[in-house]
Amino acid sequence: MIFYFSGSGNSYFIAERIATLTQDKLVSISYCLQNRDFAFEINQDEPLGFVFPIHFWGTPAIVKEFIDNINIKDYNNNYTWVCFTCGGATGNASQLIHKQLHDKGINLSTFFACNLVDIFIPFFNIPPIEKQKQIIDNAIIATKKIADSINNRLQGDFNKSKGSLPTIFTKLFYPLYSHYRNTNKFSVSEQCIACKKCEHICPTNTIEVTNGKPIWKNKQCTICFACLHICPTKAIDYGRVCILWSSKNKERYRNPFAEKEFE
Repeated sequence: MIFYFSGSGNSYFIAERIATLTQDKLVSISYCLQNRDFAFEINQDEPLGFVFPIHFWGTPAIVKEFIDNINIKDYNNNYTWVCFTCGGATGNASQLIHKQLHDKGINLSTFFACNLVDIFIPFFNIPPIEKQKQIIDNAIIATKKIADSINNRLQGDFNKSKGSLPTIFTKLFYPLYSHYRNTNKFSVSEQCIACKKCEHICPTNTIEVTNGKPIWKNKQCTICFACLHICPTKAIDYGRVCILWSSKNKERYRNPFAEKEFE
């Protein structure tokens, strides 16, 4: 059983490939939260996996909420793994998720990481198409190795994307995550065509299109940027990160393999 959360489609892409290679079942964390479905049964020899992106060098709020509520029946120290997706470094996210799962009685066996296109465009730019293809090709190779490790029940820390100062980065930046989750940082331009794609993709049901424009009903969201990147007219922006950084006039991105998630 593989639980995944994905905003840009990157983590879905990785989770779906691993699930195919390990013959495991995919479960959407967003769907579970929206339906308040937290009870699961697991077989004795069934591995348990989690795939999600790194937010501010830590765990996304939506993943934390899901794990706080999860109830896995018949869990008996099953082989459990986590795969982070990130554009650069994971920081010390492994320690955060290890503690949270341990508090729920779930013992992590293995960590992995896959580098993909970084979608936090207030800070970074989307790379050219050629570079995107190269990143995805490398991720496809990486998922094969990850799946082999899972099938062979390898244990240990295989995350090679922690960065040079993982503990310091997480301690410095993860506490800022709560502030940047404030939805008043989103804005909508006159380019909006009220297609409702942002409303439909929002994993926390925060967005509602009213009077032809999306509004953010909650003061905070998980800041996955799914709404910003799926907007066909680039009408949604996220600004005021600081004086220098915003998403205005920057390219958008969705993983080209992500549309299978909505079939």
